[in-house]
Order: sequence, then C-alpha cells, then structure tokens
Amino acid sequence: MRSVPVRRTVTALVSALALAGTAASPAAAAPRTIELVNLGDSYSAAFGTGGLQQVEDLPGCAQGTGRDHVDKLEAHPRVEVTLDAACAGATTKDVRHLVSVPFVGDALAEADVVTLTMGGNDIGWGGFIQACSAPAEAQYGQGPCEAMLAQAPSLIAGAAASAAETVTAIDAVADARIVVLGYPRLFDDRQDTPMLSAERAAQLNDWTDELNAALAAAVEEEGAVFVDVTDRFRGHGVGSADPWILFGPGAGDHNLHPTERGYLSGYFPGLLGQVARAR
Repeated sequence: MRSVPVRRTVTALVSALALAGTAASPAAAAPRTIELVNLGDSYSAAFGTGGLQQVEDLPGCAQGTGRDHVDKLEAHPRVEVTLDAACAGATTKDVRHLVSVPFVGDALAEADVVTLTMGGNDIGWGGFIQACSAPAEAQYGQGPCEAMLAQAPSLIAGAAASAAETVTAIDAVADARIVVLGYPRLFDDRQDTPMLSAERAAQLNDWTDELNAALAAAVEEEGAVFVDVTDRFRGHGVGSADPWILFGPGAGDHNLHPTERGYLSGYFPGLLGQVARAR
C-alpha cells in the first residue's frame, strides 16, 4: 500500500498550536495520533507553491512541491498524514472514483480526518475568467461573458449535488471527520485591472460565494464540515497590494491558485481547528 508521498520539507509547528488540548498530568496517557487523509483538487494539492510532481501509484495525479496547509499539519507531532492523494484537475466525480481505489479505501478506513477541496473543476472557472477578461471583452464584446455567467447557477447546483455524493461515498468507508474546505475569492474587485474590470471581478467573486454556499449546504447535509476561507483571504486577491493568489505570465498551471502564504495563512488556521476537534 502506498504511503503519503514526501512532497515537501516542512518546519515543525510551534507548540502553541498543539492539538493535544489542555495539559495533562504526567501520569496521563499521551494523546493519540490523529490519522489524516487528504483528497481533492489542486487547492488541496499545493498548486501555486512551486514545481510539479506526480503522485506515486496514481497516474496523471499531480501536486505542487512547496509548502501548504497539509504540510504544516504533517509536521505536527500528533498528526500523521497517512495518504495525500489530492490531484490537480480533479472533479467531484474524480474524487468519488478515487475512494474505490483499494489503497485509498484502506487509508480512509483508518482515518480520523479526511480533508479536501472539490467543486471548482466541475464549474470550469477558467472559461468564465477567459470570457469575462478585459482583453476578451474588448475583442468580442460582452456577449460571451454574459452567456457564461448565465450558466453559473446550473453548474453550481450540479457541483454541489455531486459533492454531496462524494461525501456519502467517503463516509461509507471512513469513520472520520470529513472536512470540505471552500474557495477564496480570486480577485480584488475594488478597481479595474488590465485583466478584469472591477465589475466583472465582483461578479466572479459573487459566483465563488454562491459556489461556497451551495457546497456548504450540500456537504453539511451529508454530515461533513465545511470551512469557509473567504474572510481569511479578504484583501489578498489578484490585483491587491498583497496578493495571496498567484497570477502572472510565468506561473503557467499555477495561475489562480494560492501562494504558499495563502495556504499557510488562509487555509491552515481553519483546517487546524477542525483537526483539533477530531482528537
């Protein structure tokens, strides 16, 4: 059975963030280790933090090589990441299929916590951003963007319903706390940029909010926990003075993914609290 890939070198988590809770007497038994399985899409696979590497035993499954929220948990003495099978480009259906892979199912059966992001690839935000970009609207007008935006409600509803099915599939094999993390708003919508007008940035951010709300309702109905990260990323979108979302001509596949700072300051605090509750 495949163990968690050694993706990135990490530093130890400071003791103030210990998951063991309040101090125990010397005679008390040591707190048990929490076993964690990480699944999901590129926002769970450290895209945006560095280079790319393939996950052992999962053909076509790529992860970033820098530090993210999963790495920081892995550094904790009371957390063991027994499997990291997040894959860039994964849809909710892809994650659901992964549950049936034998070594993934084995890891899930022993897990205390399962964490993942999912739903964004069901929507295909890249197409929205391309159609609604300032250069595209200058060349083709507003029609293609408006047509894409009109599809958003049905796409979001479908993604949320599929996410609920995926949670059900995970829950069928795992007696674990299932933590679904949401997506940040990608853009600073306070002013026009060469990429997007402020109006289009606000519309795309609003649809991200709608996706998060739909995912939260769907997965919580199936017993999972949803962690909203939008407040932690507020003021750090593309176009802001301090962006935590990567965007630039040299970023390639990492474009529009969190930077290392985004994962560690945006995603990690919310995930830490949920893992602590599973001890």
